[in-house]
Amino acid sequence: MTKADLDPAEIENLWPGYGAAEVKRLIKATRPSSVTRQWGRLSSILTANLGVEYFGATDEAIEAAEASTCRWPTELRELYRCVERADHRRGMLLLPPQFELMPVAQVEKRHEFWVEANRNLAFGRRIDIEAEMAKPAGTAAGAMLPGFIPFANDDADTLFVDARSGPLHGCVNLWPDADVARRPPIWRSLSAMLEDLVFALERNTTMSMRLTGWSRYQPYVEGDRLVWEARA
Repeated sequence: MTKADLDPAEIENLWPGYGAAEVKRLIKATRPSSVTRQWGRLSSILTANLGVEYFGATDEAIEAAEASTCRWPTELRELYRCVERADHRRGMLLLPPQFELMPVAQVEKRHEFWVEANRNLAFGRRIDIEAEMAKPAGTAAGAMLPGFIPFANDDADTLFVDARSGPLHGCVNLWPDADVARRPPIWRSLSAMLEDLVFALERNTTMSMRLTGWSRYQPYVEGDRLVWEARA
């Protein structure tokens, strides 16, 4: 995405099924920036308050994961170069209410499960995967597409990056437990997601997150853990 930002008319044309309020939210949402810069801000806060150290994946591991899934958006590669694991699991529970960043090996396993689900009619009605993949990123989908790359989970809820083409290439959405991704993206990019997270921690203010509906979560440190408290 460029500094020209999103065109409201283009968004409405690409996603006619989304309401005006959702289109407006996307237009006004945090813009993409730099994953490396936002992670640098975030990791310094987490290391100081949680006492954890972070380690990035190797280029070889990222390339192998891409080979077994699909071509990753640049920001996803950048994220995993910055962080793939911590010296304690508590450091990976980053997003409200308790989403945990997946290691690269788990990304591959979860993606393969989704691909297998599309092959197996027992998981539901078969859809035209090629037709769904040809739609622009951010479009609602009735199946776990090959271009959906999981990166964080909270039990059966999974956050994924949409690698399809279009003005929202690399956007972040939720694959909810026992449902499908029929809602608009939550964040326009991974860097936007990280910036919202950093803002909440730096300012000690709430962060908005959508599960079944939108909620606000207040972060605080309990012992050596980052905890999110739901607010009305």
